[in-house]
Amino acid sequence: MIVMDRRNLSAPGWSHVLSTTNDVAELDRFRERVGAPRQALQLGNRRYPHLDLKLEPRERALADPQVRVFERTSDMLRFLKSMRGEGIE
Repeated sequence: MIVMDRRNLSAPGWSHVLSTTNDVAELDRFRERVGAPRQALQLGNRRYPHLDLKLEPRERALADPQVRVFERTSDMLRFLKSMRGEGIE
């Protein structure tokens, strides 16, 4: 499942997009579907590989009915941690 934040407080105009299973292939397919450049795929954080989206790709992602959208990054991360059975930091 793809999840994303609507509002990234530390980077206005950008959204993070994650796979609930950390599936890099799923993220890459989604990146292509919304028309984001390759550089949008961020693999540096093994715990949370993600897409950084802005402008039209971000708007397409927000409008996708298959994406679960959270208002804030912290809400999305709380959901992921609870889904994965991780403690909340």
